[in-house]
Amino acid sequence: MYESDIGWRLRNVRESRGLSRKDVENMTGGEFKESILAMYENARRRIPTPRLKRLADFYDISVAWLVGEAVAQSSNKEIDIEALLMADPNFSENERRLMLDMLEMIKAKRRAEGRE
Repeated sequence: MYESDIGWRLRNVRESRGLSRKDVENMTGGEFKESILAMYENARRRIPTPRLKRLADFYDISVAWLVGEAVAQSSNKEIDIEALLMADPNFSENERRLMLDMLEMIKAKRRAEGRE
């Protein structure tokens, strides 16, 4: 369970940034091989704590979020709604997209009213 939750979060944060595993391998100078990332993301290999910390730093997210102990991805006080949705694997992709679309409608309404 623990490894699959971390793997799920790692995959989602990578995909939310539009990165492939090969991109991460290249951007880290080969520190994180594509095949090893796949094993971490698919919970076929436990990620050592120092490497988890290094990946969190690479993605600019908190380790606490990766291990499910924080609601937001970063230590920033502003809560990222997408991070909240990604933190719960029970949300389907359609539900996540619907929530984000609704959030965009609320933001557009606020802008139209001059509140944002």
